[in-house]
Amino acid sequence: MSISRVETYLTKLECSNMVKIPNEIIKQLNLADNQELTINVLGDSIILTPIKRQATNIHELFDNWQDDGLREHESDWGESTGNEIGW
Repeated sequence: MSISRVETYLTKLECSNMVKIPNEIIKQLNLADNQELTINVLGDSIILTPIKRQATNIHELFDNWQDDGLREHESDWGESTGNEIGW
């Protein structure tokens, strides 16, 4: 586990405040834009934890998929060896 220490500050934003998280930490934790986080208070510390949601359908599962162009044709898996359905 890598521990980073970076100083930042609270900025007033309408009826709330925001904290800027430096890009180096965003990259280190592999966070996305608009990442959902939980906020916990432990003593006098604030703990932000990314929420990692599991896809609930095929659309969410492939939401950010980009074609790499490696599958230009159907794959040939050879002759049937069991009870496969023929096409």
